Amino acid sequence: MGRSSLGRLSLTFALLLAVALAAPAQQPSPELQQAGACARCHVTSVLEWGLSRHQKVGTDCVACHGTSHGHVIDERNNVKPDRIPRGAAIAALCETCHASGCPNTKQTASCETCHHHHALLDPNKGRAVQDQWVKDANGKLEAFNRYMAEGDRLVKEGSYPSARDAFQHALEQIPDDLRAAAKLRMSERRIDPRMAGFEILGSEFDPESGLPRHVKVSGTDIEMVLVPAGDFDMGSDRWKDSTPVSTVGVEALYLAKSEVTQSQWKALMGANPSLYVGRPDSDRLPVEQVSWNDCQIFIGKLNGRVPGGGFRLPTEAEWEYAARAGSAEPLPRDQLLHSAWFRENSVSGPIADKEFVPLEAYAPRPVGTSQPNRWGLYDMLGNVWEWTSSVSRPYPYDASDGRESATASGLRVLRGGSFVDSADYLDPALRHAERSDSRYRWNGFRLARGVPPLVSQATVKKQK
Repeated sequence: MGRSSLGRLSLTFALLLAVALAAPAQQPSPELQQAGACARCHVTSVLEWGLSRHQKVGTDCVACHGTSHGHVIDERNNVKPDRIPRGAAIAALCETCHASGCPNTKQTASCETCHHHHALLDPNKGRAVQDQWVKDANGKLEAFNRYMAEGDRLVKEGSYPSARDAFQHALEQIPDDLRAAAKLRMSERRIDPRMAGFEILGSEFDPESGLPRHVKVSGTDIEMVLVPAGDFDMGSDRWKDSTPVSTVGVEALYLAKSEVTQSQWKALMGANPSLYVGRPDSDRLPVEQVSWNDCQIFIGKLNGRVPGGGFRLPTEAEWEYAARAGSAEPLPRDQLLHSAWFRENSVSGPIADKEFVPLEAYAPRPVGTSQPNRWGLYDMLGNVWEWTSSVSRPYPYDASDGRESATASGLRVLRGGSFVDSADYLDPALRHAERSDSRYRWNGFRLARGVPPLVSQATVKKQK
């Protein structure tokens, strides 16, 4: 490695260190947040890019390396990025934007002899220019930190309008900071948390998003629970159809607290397709013998009646994420006995021969009568299998490959196991699939809905 290369590297890392030391404690830098999935592995490269003007004008990792979708979802680095420019290819890529060449030399080749390929720093200009850049950046960072601290203080006091202003000022210092943008949205939610189609239940709000944790669908008795945004490892090596395991991100959504019941189905559809009817508690039993197609008809009618619509089946990624509720492993049998209805605890009535229990002896139980999971969701495991929106396709899970299309052909995935299944089938990672027109006594569903937008004053006046 030549002296110029060593100088460039030492200068780059000196600046990286200066910015890192100035960054807020225990908070990712704006560059890392803006780079998204790339920053999980390529920390140094992302920080180098964060020093450049490329970051400020929006020229990101994708511009030079492609979407590299397979590389991102592979998690084990078997799939390389779409493009890894080297040598002359770097200059050719630079020329796509800088057609006139270097402002000083007019040269269009070998750009990397002066410029670091990520940070773009030129060591020939000396430390004075770079030090001034760091000084200016630190000045903005200090102002940003002051506004953020003020906003956090105001949030603790419940002064959300003033907190909103503080976070807005912070974004003026660092416009691309995702953390400040999220806190701004949270403040706006807390100022007026109303959402079309929802009635807020209780006074519990998510501190990160400002969203109410518990809501009810307007005009119904369907309660829904906030599932917070996050990443999780989807799949399991225990099941061939659930491999390979990969990290999947899930946006915040609302998921029905319980499976759709017979009474909820009848209220909207007028008829009841269930096998388990005529019992004293049948209104609270989950509706079953409904196909995936039947669920779409129910959801279509609901969306036509509720302001804002947007109700749907959860994707299988959303379903597994919610069923796990932060846990990486399946529940042990002793916990399942308290939180799920399955073969060991769903026999209805006395059995003459305990060695042979006929299928007819098992039955679903009223929803919400077991213990909820850590996010307040009942019967995610057991009671009835739950339809998801997803077509059964191989992993890694990729929502953009057509598997979430309502018109795609193929078997549709169900999750969670049922009242006739053994404990092994109550693994959140286990996948099962059926034809979209299949109707069985152990298949039901629960509703999902993405987070609706804030209710505008115009909407409020219209509803009045």
